[in-house]
Amino acid sequence: MNIKQASKQSGVAAPNIRFYEKEGLLNPARLPGNDYRDYTEQDVRTLRFIRMLRMLDVPLPVIRSVLAGDAPLGNVLREQQTALEQRAKQLEGAARFCAELARQDPSAASLDVDACLSRMENPAQPQTFFSGWVQDYRTLAQVQHQKHFFFIPQGSINTPQEFTAALQAYAEERGMQLGLTKEGMYPEFSLDGIPYKAYRNPGKYRDEICCDAVHPEQLNTGLPSRRERQLRGLRVLLPAACTFAAILTAGWMATGGTDWLWLAALAAAGVLLGRCFENRL
Repeated sequence: MNIKQASKQSGVAAPNIRFYEKEGLLNPARLPGNDYRDYTEQDVRTLRFIRMLRMLDVPLPVIRSVLAGDAPLGNVLREQQTALEQRAKQLEGAARFCAELARQDPSAASLDVDACLSRMENPAQPQTFFSGWVQDYRTLAQVQHQKHFFFIPQGSINTPQEFTAALQAYAEERGMQLGLTKEGMYPEFSLDGIPYKAYRNPGKYRDEICCDAVHPEQLNTGLPSRRERQLRGLRVLLPAACTFAAILTAGWMATGGTDWLWLAALAAAGVLLGRCFENRL
């Protein structure tokens, strides 16, 4: 078969086939008389084999060694697995750094390029299992806070001007940039470039201001989906576990026994139900 037919059957483009021949990975027969290449079924299988290994990012010199019988395929695949796992860790770190920068939403002019390069060229020491989970948990909590947060202003909120003043005070206390786009009792504004809508939640003694991100789907953690699901579950369970441990410890110290076990369990269940209800809203 000619190169066009070999390309169609193998899924390898004709220029790549010629390149692989030049690199010594393939040596098709030549037709007598015109010296045209004559590819066989075995050549097509070799091309598919090369294509498979290239999809696994195996370097061409290694593929050449495998085809020549100098390198066992099993050893090559194990070594490539290790290399890919190391690269995946590097890419995961790069993805997290990209997500961190994206949340800050810097401009090309304001970005501290030297600080970014310093962090990228001199990464911190490898993290322990526990510290990695703690950092990821903080990242998740930060993003969740960006999607929805509330605060209690200094005084009551009865006018749009008082609402605006409360938002300005909140931003100033935290060194954040406030941009008001719509004043009122349901104002629209931005904090450090993230757009929000706010409303007042009147309380018996003090008002509460609740703020919701306009586009929460654009705020992401940059974490692997499995890790994020695990951390979301942990974020629901952790307050209940802490409540249970605190009440049980207090009961043990007060009575020297487990008399408060049921109280601790009921309190923890109440906190757990509250967090589940909060996540449903």
